Amino acid sequence: MSGTIERNGNEVVVTGDLDDFHRLLSFIHTAIEKAGYQDLILNLESCTSAFQNSMLSVCAQVMAYRNSGIAFHLKPPTSPKLQNLFRNTGWGYFLDPRQFDPSNFRGHTRIPATQYTSPTEQQSAVNKIVNVILGVIPDMQRSDFAAFEWAVNEITDNVLVHSQSPIGGLVQVSTFEKFRKQVQFVVADAGVGIPTTLRQGFPEIRSDTEALDRAIREGVTRDKKVGQGNGLFGSYQICSKCHGFFGVHSGHARLEYRDSTGLSITNERIPYCGTLVVATIDFSQPKLLEDALRIKGQKYRPIDFVESEYERNSDGKIIFLLSKETNSFGSRVAGKPIRTKLSNLLRMGETEKIYIDLEGIPIMSSSFADEAFGKLFLDAGPVAFTQKFEFVNVMETVQYLINKAIAQRMSAGVID
Repeated sequence: MSGTIERNGNEVVVTGDLDDFHRLLSFIHTAIEKAGYQDLILNLESCTSAFQNSMLSVCAQVMAYRNSGIAFHLKPPTSPKLQNLFRNTGWGYFLDPRQFDPSNFRGHTRIPATQYTSPTEQQSAVNKIVNVILGVIPDMQRSDFAAFEWAVNEITDNVLVHSQSPIGGLVQVSTFEKFRKQVQFVVADAGVGIPTTLRQGFPEIRSDTEALDRAIREGVTRDKKVGQGNGLFGSYQICSKCHGFFGVHSGHARLEYRDSTGLSITNERIPYCGTLVVATIDFSQPKLLEDALRIKGQKYRPIDFVESEYERNSDGKIIFLLSKETNSFGSRVAGKPIRTKLSNLLRMGETEKIYIDLEGIPIMSSSFADEAFGKLFLDAGPVAFTQKFEFVNVMETVQYLINKAIAQRMSAGVID
């Protein structure tokens, strides 16, 4: 159902698909700036679908308005599925925190919308994102993982360095069930926008479309003293190299790269007051991103989460503290990302041994032990598993369950 938007006094009503966030934001802008309303109702009761790129933009702008004293009341979708989506993604909370609590979603395929307003919060958000992705995408190459982490870090950092956004930034990440190795991250702010910031360093820029064209070129930044200007350039290179998607909305311009149509930069009649970046990265072709990240013609290898989180111990060991990696030890669903993460760490490491530390874990279910460790044994093979993994601080009952899971998988010899 194609979406429609209308305004009745201080109430903005969305019917059908919320597929045009520019129009929705223009209705909100008109109600506040022209009609003078200080208390708005956002009616999404008849909304039938919403996606993270649109919703993160709306959330950022609503938060900025609220920060300036405008009150918002959300009428959430009547669809139970969409209500759960608004709750799990955090959209409901950011649109109307009086009605919705912060998201407590603990799934393994999505990172809810996360606000950050400082370098510490930004780094925490990035670490959370890459830690989850490490346990979601199987058979990941380290160079590909490092490229993804670099892109998320650069785009989120741009918000703090350049945007002057009163609410900081919002970042959200989703994986796609249909395309198991695709990850999309979205970053939105309510700042001054790329065209405005770039004109500080390039006053000759004549249009917002020209500004976005400049923004994805290597080394282009408003001020070399505060940034090197490689975040958008490198992220665009990564997305195009892997045949993914890359999009930027800012001011009166929209930039999009699609593998089927290439790069396009178009004028937007309705401006976006801030910046929205959407990046979809495809990990299905191993090592495809190995050469994607080049700065000044040279291959660039940034320090990645694996190195900083697992490899930089004082004694050189990789310690995998299981109690830190998951809150549940009772199901296959919880065990799968543990197996994927350990398998990825095995692939990404060189000669390091991985110590799986089970301190403080008194019990786990047989299904968790089988999913995490029985199947890992078959994934790695008996020799590699014995050489590369060692369990430490294991209680006797837990050790029995792990040994039993491995023995049964050895006997069966297949992963179902």
